[in-house]
Formats: sequence, structure tokens, C-alpha cells
Amino acid sequence: MRYIVTALKSEAKPIIEFLKLQKIDDKKFQIFSNEDTTLIISNIGKINSAIATTYLNPTSEDNIINIGICGATDKKVSTLHKIKKIIDKSSQKVIHLKDNGESLTCVDTPQNSPNDFKNQLIDMESFGFYLSAKKFVNKENIQIFKIVSDKISDTILTPQEVEKLIKPHLEDML
Repeated sequence: MRYIVTALKSEAKPIIEFLKLQKIDDKKFQIFSNEDTTLIISNIGKINSAIATTYLNPTSEDNIINIGICGATDKKVSTLHKIKKIIDKSSQKVIHLKDNGESLTCVDTPQNSPNDFKNQLIDMESFGFYLSAKKFVNKENIQIFKIVSDKISDTILTPQEVEKLIKPHLEDML
């Protein structure tokens, strides 16, 4: 089985349409599924992402992917990045994933000062997602993909803008 965790409905919507996922009745989370993929929308933050990932109850042989948008200081908006290293800003813990790719800093609150994050990608879910996923799934079956949405500013994107960022990268992520 393949599991996908997104924070936002607008991140999930293009994936749901692309994979033809159907909504599953659940009172705790928005969950969508087909015969080989289940997607859950966690909401923003490390704790929410960890809880949603655990709620999926994956097994060691399953594949699990975190897909979402991120801020960046030196990357072009709309570019896709596969993550190889997560740095948790609050604890300074560092996690190395199996793949080549980029480093990502996971923060606890929205950021709007690019000067605090030189040459970095930042998000708010990856660290919680990974800590939960590694308890259940083989490390080599965990992937994180992030699409740059902004240059670390207080700009708030509309759901439609987020969807437009995700759509061009679906085949590369899935």
C-alpha cells in the first residue's frame, strides 16, 4: 500500500483527482483512498502530521510519502525538491533520509524573515511526519517532496494557487 500525508486540502486535491481517490467516511480526518493508495490530510504542524501518519497504521513494507508546499530563500517558486535531510529548528535534531536531494528545516510557527534562513527550504510538518513514519515503515520506503510556494514571507496563498503549484509535479512525486 502507498500512503500519502498532506497538511492542506489544497495540496491534496490535485493528488485526489490524479489518482481518482474516493472520500472515506471518517470523523477524525479527511481520508481518500483507492485500491492501492490512501491519502490523509493532517492539517498544519509537526504534531498534526505525526498523529495523522500514525492514524494511517502503515506496516513496514508500505510506502509513505509527505507531499506539500514549503518556503525557500534561494529556490525558485514552483520548483519541486526531494528531501534528503530534515533539521528540526526547535530541537536541532537532524534526520538523514536515504535519497539524494535537498535539506529542509522544519519550524514550529509560520516564518516571514528570510534572513533567518539562508539557503534553506522550510516547512512545518516534515519532522513530525518522519518521526511517526519511521516507527512503522522501513526507512527506505519513506519519501518527502516539497514544492516552493514563497520566499519565506507572510504571503498567504489561495487554495487555487497551492493546487497550481502541486499539479505540474504529480507524475514525478507519484
